[in-house]
Amino acid sequence: MQLGIKVGLQKSSFDDLRATQPDFCEVWFHSGKIDEYDNLFAYIKSLSVGCGLHFWGEQNGILANLCYPDTKLLAISRALVKKTIDVAEKHKCRYVNVHPGGSRLAGVDFEKGRFYEQGQQIDFSVCVELLGESFTELAHYAHKRQVSLLVESVPLRAIGGDWYSADDKNNVLNLGELPLAYLQQVLDVPHLGFTNDFGHTAANIISEKRAEIFEFLYEKTKQLVVKTQLIHAGYLIPPYNGTDYHGLLYSDVFKTNLALPNHQEMKQLLKLFSSQNETGILTEPKSDHVGNFKFLKTLISETLISELS
Repeated sequence: MQLGIKVGLQKSSFDDLRATQPDFCEVWFHSGKIDEYDNLFAYIKSLSVGCGLHFWGEQNGILANLCYPDTKLLAISRALVKKTIDVAEKHKCRYVNVHPGGSRLAGVDFEKGRFYEQGQQIDFSVCVELLGESFTELAHYAHKRQVSLLVESVPLRAIGGDWYSADDKNNVLNLGELPLAYLQQVLDVPHLGFTNDFGHTAANIISEKRAEIFEFLYEKTKQLVVKTQLIHAGYLIPPYNGTDYHGLLYSDVFKTNLALPNHQEMKQLLKLFSSQNETGILTEPKSDHVGNFKFLKTLISETLISELS
């Protein structure tokens, strides 16, 4: 596995890159602010660090969506992804990672870090057909530019407040995000890779039965190992209500059964990738990217050592 770190336009990202010297970094990439990333790309290049882009986009406050049957939004969303792929080609980035979108329009405020429900939800089957069309077009476009297009697993529900806040986990939004069962129907599109966000994948099951959720996470992860090019090593905390969480790996809760996956279960998942040398892995904590990078590095080392013993 190759160990990465999440970065963005904030000044701390420059310090984080210098402190960690990762194999690669994943840039939180706002497709409406393309020109603002030049200094960051130059610094990444100066460190000889690999790079990938995590695409985010919006149009008039509506989140980009690659599978919703609004002709204008669909065209704009595809165009924004293509612009992001062009940036990736220019700066020799390895990949562009996208979310598939969903069966409902989603309002977004990137400055506040909030989502909002918009309009009525439609049938997932309509979305899958459109998503297949989007990825057929976009994966081919990326491949021609020597960029990998990856699609990430998403949680069933969103947090109604600050999307990084555990305090808002009971404020649940239904944005109609595409369950993994539907996303899997398009993963055979040529040149399309998969990003397994462990927390997102686990959040595809809403249940009070912890064992049921981990079994789903483990089996889906195992099933999709070959297709997986990137891992976001996150975990959930209660309530397991389909929402995401961005906790610290070195938090005390990660050692307990409240975390899903917890410390030992994360090792079980990582063992599935012990022979996948090109698979990238990183964390997406709310804070202290350096501390989480170092903890994950140790966790991977422990996993590989136990695999050999």
